[in-house]
Amino acid sequence: MRRRHLLCAGIAVLLLWGGGGAWATGSAWAQGTDRAAGTVLAQFEEARALAVDPRERLYVADAGRSVVGIFEADGTRRAVLGGAGTRPGTFDTPSAIDPTNGQVLLVADTYNGRVQRLSTEGQYLESLPVGQTGRRAAGEWTFQDGQGGASVQGDGRPIGVARDDEGAVFVLDSRNRQVWKWSDVGQAQAVVSGRGGRLQDPVALALGPDRRLYVADAGREAVLIYDAVGTFRRRVPGLAPAAVQALAVHRGRLWVVCPRRVLVWDRAVGVVAEHTVDLGEPLVDVAVYQDRAYLLTETRLLRRPVW
Repeated sequence: MRRRHLLCAGIAVLLLWGGGGAWATGSAWAQGTDRAAGTVLAQFEEARALAVDPRERLYVADAGRSVVGIFEADGTRRAVLGGAGTRPGTFDTPSAIDPTNGQVLLVADTYNGRVQRLSTEGQYLESLPVGQTGRRAAGEWTFQDGQGGASVQGDGRPIGVARDDEGAVFVLDSRNRQVWKWSDVGQAQAVVSGRGGRLQDPVALALGPDRRLYVADAGREAVLIYDAVGTFRRRVPGLAPAAVQALAVHRGRLWVVCPRRVLVWDRAVGVVAEHTVDLGEPLVDVAVYQDRAYLLTETRLLRRPVW
């Protein structure tokens, strides 16, 4: 499991979630009561990450089987990609996914030290080694083709991946405590690093409006905001979440996923909602599409009305 252990400073008011909840802005947060966990759509061995594409197809990284499952909104399974291995198109503990525009899939292949790019039909396209490869110095890597059967691997541990609207790919490397950026033409740059204590124990990455980078750092007990070139802007104020599992951005707001709750933060007004989640096991990730919320635990994918 990834290390996610931000210490909780506590929040004064406990708020519950549910279909009857009302949204509010400013210092008034959303409130409600959850009476149904949701509809179970699929089951897994050890799910790590969830994403949804513009067509409402769902993507789940199942680290227990080293596969990525693709599902329709009703839970119908379209495909299972990967399998355990080091060869192109196989994975070792996939931990993050970005389905981009629904045509190309980026997978953080954690213990193979790479990000793989595949079609949603499962065709392997290319790999990006993360960390030192023994052949190239840091910052020189580009997307490499391993179709000849050679393994494309680095010594990094990618646990987060996101592509922006301009085609740049951002990768969170937990081992080297860095955020890497690859431009749309393959030029690499370390935009955020662990030097000077900037990142101590990063656990999650999300890309927000205006190409803001959100990084949850367990070592600094905070969610940090950087711009696209790595300039530190500020901590997300008003948050001291425990055990961050994932970060997501929906309609410009940051969603902070913890084992038993989800916090929603708006940069103009601060925290606008806290949803307590009781699924009988820790929450791993969340994705929202229109009026539907998809909840992921290690063993289940569920759907319910959005909060």
